Amino acid sequence: MSAQSLLTEIKKHLPLRAYGNGPVLELMRAMGLHATKKTPLVLSGVYRDSESGEIVCEVSVEGSEKFSAALANLKLDITHPLYRKVKNYRDEVANALAEQDTPNVNSQSFSMRNLYGKK
Repeated sequence: MSAQSLLTEIKKHLPLRAYGNGPVLELMRAMGLHATKKTPLVLSGVYRDSESGEIVCEVSVEGSEKFSAALANLKLDITHPLYRKVKNYRDEVANALAEQDTPNVNSQSFSMRNLYGKK
């Protein structure tokens, strides 16, 4: 499934409940939120980043301000009908990053957050 097709499918199901990992949890903690992998998030919007082509979601935690997070750093409930499609997308992004030939990058220290950090 193409990223554009997945984007269209996700828009049909908004708002969605999801969970964050790594970079999303770090961002939430930097915002002063208590966050774990089990903290439910609400996805209220979705768009494609014009530079990277990555699918980016507008995310919030109950009672907090919205922030943006890459779909590759979010996980849907396993019971959601889009779970498998989003998981496949996340796997494709991870594989693309693993194959990427980036000079001067130590692959052991490289992580997804390097792509989505503050500029």
